[in-house]
Amino acid sequence: MMQALNTALAGFAARSEDNLKIAERIRNRPLGEDVAQDTVGLMVNQRAAEANLAVARVADDMGRSLIHVIA
Repeated sequence: MMQALNTALAGFAARSEDNLKIAERIRNRPLGEDVAQDTVGLMVNQRAAEANLAVARVADDMGRSLIHVIA
């Protein structure tokens, strides 16, 4: 359970770093150059980050439920 939470948060952090790199590439790109590939990359990273947060939420809920059962 804790491992799932740690993995999910690490995945979220990695996706955030990837989005920062893509945003930097878009910012430094010359005007008129196609940004379609980077736009898709942003959307993919967004969905992956959302999935990681969903896993973290479920792991946290399970931990809280387990504490209530033990107590």
